[in-house]
Amino acid sequence: MPRFRPEDVVVHAMQPIVSMEVPEVLRTSIERHARALMDLATGLLHAGLDEPDVASVIDRACSSFRAELISAIISLKRAP
Repeated sequence: MPRFRPEDVVVHAMQPIVSMEVPEVLRTSIERHARALMDLATGLLHAGLDEPDVASVIDRACSSFRAELISAIISLKRAP
């Protein structure tokens, strides 16, 4: 059975997000958050936390992106 480095698994899993075609106004935000999520996921793979702790860390990390993404989408929908 081949061994995979956790970093490679995370990068592979995130690739569809990084390569999405989106309006330029969202691209910078999405790329920044994708990099942060890759770093976070890789760190969590090595941290040895249990599932509730992993879920809690991810929930906190994603909350700021959620608000930013909602705001950007609403703004784009209102643009002429």
